[in-house]
Amino acid sequence: MQLEQQETFEIKSPQLEVFGQAESKLPAPAKKRPFAAGFLAVMVLVSVFGIGGVQLKSRYRNVAEIYTSEVDKHGNSIQGDFTTLTDTAANLMRACQKVLGEADSNCTTVADLLAQWQDTAIAPAAQYAVIHQLDNAVDAMYTAAKAKATDDALDQINSLDASYVSTQSILQREIAQNYTTAAQSYNTMASGFPANVIGTLWGAGQVELYAAQ
Repeated sequence: MQLEQQETFEIKSPQLEVFGQAESKLPAPAKKRPFAAGFLAVMVLVSVFGIGGVQLKSRYRNVAEIYTSEVDKHGNSIQGDFTTLTDTAANLMRACQKVLGEADSNCTTVADLLAQWQDTAIAPAAQYAVIHQLDNAVDAMYTAAKAKATDDALDQINSLDASYVSTQSILQREIAQNYTTAAQSYNTMASGFPANVIGTLWGAGQVELYAAQ
């Protein structure tokens, strides 16, 4: 009697591809089948059943939330300070429009950037790109208006610009001390092995920095 030919199955998945990449990075002696098979078995347990993966994902989320939603005991937050900054920019723009005119290019540039900000995702790199331009545009608008303003108008412009610069400094310090330090520490840890493999599987890769990309 002839035995029926058995059908073979090939298992494919993004996870196995990642494991294959991880195996290829092992030292030559470790690539021997018994060791490599054991290594991949451990990686499957770590990634699929959450040994290490849950902790990595939790730390990734905690770092990201410092930027997106964390509020300190005084009620301050990065996103809240961004709102204060852009509101101050809008008030300063209206004061400068009274001196320079609504059609002045310095004022329209600020207006366009404030509109762009409303549609910007709450993400470090995207927000940095808009705020960096806004800082420069506000400074140019203030300089132009200051040269023409007198008396009460000048006092108002100076006061609003001082508020903008103060909030700007608070934000820069807050992001550098609270977020960037934590993000860089996490990224260093997450880039090492096996965290880089586990992070790929758990969606816990590198976190964005508040900087030009």
